[in-house]
Amino acid sequence: MKFLIIFLFIFLSQFSESHSKNKLEKNLNSLKKQTVEIHNNIISNNKELKIIKLDIDRNRQKQIIYLRYIKDKEVLGQRLFFLLQEKLYVSEVSRILKGMQSSSDYSISKQIIRGFFFNQVKVGIDNYFQSFENLKVVNKDLENKLSSYKEKKKKLSTELKNLEKKILQVSLLQKKFIANPAAKKREQKVKKSAKNINELVKGVKVPKLKKKQTITTRFQMPLQTSIVSEFGQNKTNKIFKNGVIFEISEDSFVASPFDGIIVFANKFKSYGNLVIIENDNGYFCILAGMENIIISSGNKVFKGEPIARVSKKLKNKLYFELRKNGKIINPKSKVEIL
Repeated sequence: MKFLIIFLFIFLSQFSESHSKNKLEKNLNSLKKQTVEIHNNIISNNKELKIIKLDIDRNRQKQIIYLRYIKDKEVLGQRLFFLLQEKLYVSEVSRILKGMQSSSDYSISKQIIRGFFFNQVKVGIDNYFQSFENLKVVNKDLENKLSSYKEKKKKLSTELKNLEKKILQVSLLQKKFIANPAAKKREQKVKKSAKNINELVKGVKVPKLKKKQTITTRFQMPLQTSIVSEFGQNKTNKIFKNGVIFEISEDSFVASPFDGIIVFANKFKSYGNLVIIENDNGYFCILAGMENIIISSGNKVFKGEPIARVSKKLKNKLYFELRKNGKIINPKSKVEIL
């Protein structure tokens, strides 16, 4: 009877612990997916802001052009005054024509000159009033764009605060639950023994107990910004020629390129802050050059989940390398642009 009670107690304890872990993992995954959604919204918002900013700059250029037309009204006024006073016959041109031509020829020439100035004035008047109308339209459009830009900036600020809050919640939960605790131990061991990036990748690889059903791996760029060094083109530093390098145009988050598990998240030699992500399809993602890492090894990540930060002030450059079953491949052949 005692044995049965002990057995039931152990069983219930294990069941309760398992249930608690499952609940914790479920909550953690839910929070992570929320960070992905918020971060994708921020990327989308940033793109819209850039488009609006371009429209604002174009409208300001149009303002300058139309204002220039309006300022030219002084020249228009001089031409108009010249015609109304009908002083063509005393102008130097008129005198010369009068001396060289007959009375009838002079009259015709005078009409030609008057006609020329009249057309100039007519075009000037049309441009003058049209510039006023165009300027009204541009000013109204610019006002709307500036208002939209302000609203988007406000929304972006709110989204960033919300993201920071969710990331903190994820961080606290991850301290209670780690999907693969052994990954952290391997990280510390391999970091000391690995001589290069190839040894590091081999050393942190997660052992597979059984082959899982292959599913399609979907990718995205870790940053939505300009690439300054393409795959295989880096000649100044050959250790970075196997990937692409992003220029940092603003402070932002680095996102996981695919679903996987963090097998390394630490400093490593000249790479600085380094993150390696592995998935069940044999893909390895190597990211380096971040200001700081906001996730630790052993944790699962979703595609698009923020895992690190980069800083414009510190002039960070993000390195992104992709491998498939140990073979280095061009990341741009796999990723999709949001």
